[in-house]
Amino acid sequence: MNTKLFSEAMSEVNDKYYEEAANYHCKKHGWVKFTSLAACAAIVLAVSFVTLWKLPSQTTPQPEYEPPIITNPDNQSDNPEQGISLNLNEIKELNATSGSIALMADDYTAMSYEELLRYFDVSLPITETLPYLTLQSNDFGIYQTDNRGIYYDGNFIEFRNSGGTQDINIVLSKVFKHTSDVFDLSADELQFTEINGRELAVFHYTNENGTDCYYAEFLQNDVAFVVSSENISMEDYAKCLQVLVEKAQQNSGSVNTITGEIVVIDPYANHIGVRLDKEQAPEYSSVYGIDLPDGQSAGDYSLGDRVEVMYTGEPATILTIWAEQLVDIKLLK
Repeated sequence: MNTKLFSEAMSEVNDKYYEEAANYHCKKHGWVKFTSLAACAAIVLAVSFVTLWKLPSQTTPQPEYEPPIITNPDNQSDNPEQGISLNLNEIKELNATSGSIALMADDYTAMSYEELLRYFDVSLPITETLPYLTLQSNDFGIYQTDNRGIYYDGNFIEFRNSGGTQDINIVLSKVFKHTSDVFDLSADELQFTEINGRELAVFHYTNENGTDCYYAEFLQNDVAFVVSSENISMEDYAKCLQVLVEKAQQNSGSVNTITGEIVVIDPYANHIGVRLDKEQAPEYSSVYGIDLPDGQSAGDYSLGDRVEVMYTGEPATILTIWAEQLVDIKLLK
């Protein structure tokens, strides 16, 4: 479902189905960048969706998995001063498109920065890690109603240098995930970097000004993080990831397994959505998207099928397992 169709459908769906629908986004191209929440004053608000990458579909067969680079040995993983080498995925220049989701001004609850951190139960020690950056954002908040509860909580947090030439940007959400889904690689393989015991896909591109930009998404304690940068060195970007990503059990080169029920089939995108079994699913993130590789067809599956999905690394973009990650998918009886 694209952004426009999702927006139109919101008012037609019974509230009890809203949370599940909001947390699942079918395959699309791009990253959600949210406008300042408090700046919106109309009765019905529009949150801007910006597509950063829109590239042709990739048809390369699934590559063999290569173990990720280990950036944090056990005795050094808490030291952001330790030199880090990211295993980068090169992507191309962005193309921008837009869509909208309607939000009601009366539903908006403003928050301070401290209240925002408490709401997400996170720490963002960016200025401590890179002292040349300072917090720029000051408009934060959530949308909620009595009968729906919180239905939208995407917040954009910017850290910038005094000259306005260097940025670290973080988008946080948990109820309404800002999933990005798919942009194609300039190489045939999806690489992972191990940071504090987690295997993450980190992307690099050069913008229209020739500036280096880095990008990563991950889910942590059911809070979705998008961490992007402009004109920040790879070493400093890696330090930011290191202080944001919580330590996990070392998991180098592992194959992960999820099981669940197919709830979405998109034969045009060769994509399925799987509702994870209850014991595996985070509170707000019960549905994962699976992009199928060449040689497998979404049309081979039916709604309600139970499947076991094996994949490498973590979802390359929030809640989405790319075709390059898929090891095997099996029908369960």
